[in-house]
Amino acid sequence: MKEFSLSTAQALDGSPGLAGIRDLFECPEDVIFMDANSVGPMPKAARQKAQGLLDDWVNLRRRGWSQRSWVEMPSLLGDCIAPLIGAAPGTVVMCDSTTVNQFKAVRHALTLRPDRRVILTQNGNFPTDVHVLQGIERASEGLISIRFVDSEDEAVAALDHHVAVAAFSHVDYRSGERWDMARVTQAAHKAGALTVWDLSHSAGAVPVNVSVSSADFAVGCGYKYLCSGPGGPAYIYLKPGLGDEIWPALAGWMGHADIFAFARDYEPHAGVKKFLTGTPLVGADELASAMLDVWPKVDPRELWERHRSLTDFLIGALKQECGPLGVVVNSPEDHNRRGGNVSFSSPGAGSVVEALIDLGVVSSFRKPDAIRFGVSPLVIRHVDCWEAVQRLKRVLAEAIWQQPKYAKVSV
Repeated sequence: MKEFSLSTAQALDGSPGLAGIRDLFECPEDVIFMDANSVGPMPKAARQKAQGLLDDWVNLRRRGWSQRSWVEMPSLLGDCIAPLIGAAPGTVVMCDSTTVNQFKAVRHALTLRPDRRVILTQNGNFPTDVHVLQGIERASEGLISIRFVDSEDEAVAALDHHVAVAAFSHVDYRSGERWDMARVTQAAHKAGALTVWDLSHSAGAVPVNVSVSSADFAVGCGYKYLCSGPGGPAYIYLKPGLGDEIWPALAGWMGHADIFAFARDYEPHAGVKKFLTGTPLVGADELASAMLDVWPKVDPRELWERHRSLTDFLIGALKQECGPLGVVVNSPEDHNRRGGNVSFSSPGAGSVVEALIDLGVVSSFRKPDAIRFGVSPLVIRHVDCWEAVQRLKRVLAEAIWQQPKYAKVSV
């Protein structure tokens, strides 16, 4: 008898936890979306939010600033997701993009460590994070330099009195490997450095706790596991009391201590609100506000346990059903070391992903040979994991991926 099967999946789906949460989302029956690491599922409330904004545009215009929560929304959204990263209310705002927030956080950290000149990061960090660091390095005209490491152990060993900022991705976006945030942050603080964590591939899927880990800054996407919608606002976290008197690198009126005073001279807001810049992106924020109907109903512990169960089952099914066909799982076996996605390699990986789309499974490919199944515990079931593996098995066993039409690989 096979250890992993449809009946096993059905039994696991009968376990308690996250009751009724899937019903809050649009879940097309003809497609299995294993791409929450790219774009997360859409809450049903998003349609009403979008229509409401259009109606307000017609009927309220500027009055929307006083009659709706347009100004307050970055803070409301930040408080909504704060429990998912172990943050206290008032320490997170949703705004801008991860790239922009990474710049704000790193520049702020450098200001707090003016006698140090090194930024430590991973070779495998997400490219935009590295590009931000390289831009800072270039603009410093030789004052700041980047030091790269390949592993968590190397990072801990490399933290010395030269390092001002340790800027890491919590999870490798390709392999799904998760670093020990508490261990690395402790080593950074022992060396006198500050930490900036990118939580894009962990928050909303696996356990994160910036408070217990004592992280200094954190940033991340909203549109992946947090379901803020395509291009939705990112977020930034600031440890309470850290550099309240310091100006942000991007000073703007929404980060002013009194925005409607319209003062000529800037005075930074205390806490994380100083990282707000210009006028809120109301359209994106309104779509993202559909999260307000979801996350307050979710127990983070149930969320994380469901993700563990789903990805443990998925890895086992991949090995059992597709291992003989050349599939090799790259993600860690230990869920404590695993992020939101399960990564595996196979022959013709890019073409396999394209063929899977025609069979109703949406996943993603990253060079050179990584296929990623991004598992949203809010909507994905064990039976979905089983069916996705069966369709993958067919693509490989029947060599469907070798058809010429699958040679061109999409983003």
